[in-house]
Amino acid sequence: MKLLRIALPLLAAFVSAPSLAYSNSGFGIGVAYDLGAGVTAQFRDTSFFANSDALAADFRLQNLRNDRGTLHAYIDGGLFYEDGGHDSYNDRAGVRLPIGLTFRVAPSLQAYIQAVPNYAFSDNEGKEGFEVDGALGIRLRF
Repeated sequence: MKLLRIALPLLAAFVSAPSLAYSNSGFGIGVAYDLGAGVTAQFRDTSFFANSDALAADFRLQNLRNDRGTLHAYIDGGLFYEDGGHDSYNDRAGVRLPIGLTFRVAPSLQAYIQAVPNYAFSDNEGKEGFEVDGALGIRLRF
């Protein structure tokens, strides 16, 4: 019975998702691997990522689309914070410039992949500096 309480709302959400995709609210939510595995959300031109150890927020700087709207490239600018664990000496915060591609898999589902150049600031000199990370994820669009 407990499984039905969870399964029925999820089934209803997935069945209604294609019709919601045409409403174009600009909101999407999904899962991603960015600063570790976590949850991603997007509202119009602002993307967020969170997990138990990290937060990131990115703002759209440039957006390029193909004619059919199934693929687009983008450049974002953003900020991030990573918790260093028990020792705040290993915490990192910084700026990032994600460059990526988004693919429309279905009317209400998109996948993305991005390269994420970033500069981290930290009290620990070994954790400070320039890096290029990557991210990939999927989002259900509403």
